[in-house]
Amino acid sequence: MTVPTEIVDRAYRYFLGRGARKDQPPKFQNYGELVETLLGSAEFKASPRSKKFAHGWPIAQVFLSKDARVIYCPIGKNACTFLKRQIARISSVEFQDFLLPDIHRLTDRTNTGLQLSDYPREEIESLIRDPQYFRFAVLRHPEDRLLSAYTDKFIKNRENPAHIQHTRSVVKPVQLSEGLPEPDYRRGITFRAFIEFITSQDPGTLDPHWKPQKLYLTGISWDYLYMMDEINALVSDLERRTGKKLPRRSENTTASGHGDAHPGAMDLLPTEIEALPAIGKASFWDDHLQGLVREFFAEDYSLCARTSGGSTP
Repeated sequence: MTVPTEIVDRAYRYFLGRGARKDQPPKFQNYGELVETLLGSAEFKASPRSKKFAHGWPIAQVFLSKDARVIYCPIGKNACTFLKRQIARISSVEFQDFLLPDIHRLTDRTNTGLQLSDYPREEIESLIRDPQYFRFAVLRHPEDRLLSAYTDKFIKNRENPAHIQHTRSVVKPVQLSEGLPEPDYRRGITFRAFIEFITSQDPGTLDPHWKPQKLYLTGISWDYLYMMDEINALVSDLERRTGKKLPRRSENTTASGHGDAHPGAMDLLPTEIEALPAIGKASFWDDHLQGLVREFFAEDYSLCARTSGGSTP
């Protein structure tokens, strides 16, 4: 089944600023093929939409709405899909209907005006210090965040190529140490192996979905830090600031950690976990794993403890 003509035309208008040819309409087998073809085209690379600036992480991935005068620091596994979409919704961004479903890829690889990487360094310096802007981020308890990352990327979506891009750096060395010369993503790894491996690494080299939250917050003085259970309060704050009604339900949730007790869940492989009813959070943790995480993510624990009530880092 090919991509519908109206979606193809919408994509051409977004990436290239023109519609697709009507006399010889291009055919694409799926949406991913459509997007990657247009991203790789010489016409796109010569267009204003392709202009991104080479700023370092984490500044480059920070979101902003000039309309609402807000700056938001997305942190992997902290409702960032939901909140990136909220920033788009309070902005006068073009092609919002096309942008929202693929918010990560399109903002990372095209100039939408929603990321600091869309602006030159001198403008960024002005924006992040402008007293009219409200600068915020959302934090999550480290244990909840890590279990969510494991559930999403190492269980539910472990064979999805887009997720393997994130998990390869963990699965490959863990399975090699277990005697598997080539990664077997269907087999996967246990939660214990995941935690023991990431807590033995340099924090700065970790994938963004389990990199310490504290590292995301460098380079900008944040006005307010929310916790995950304050998402509705954050949405209300954005509504008051903009006068716009915004969705309140979280998007891209994994429902991790909700279920019955099953002692020893941290030592089960993904296929074994999938064969069981939903497992409660406590079943994935023992004293050893909690100790590793509390030591490795000590600054995140401290930051979360100080954040209730809106303290800054």
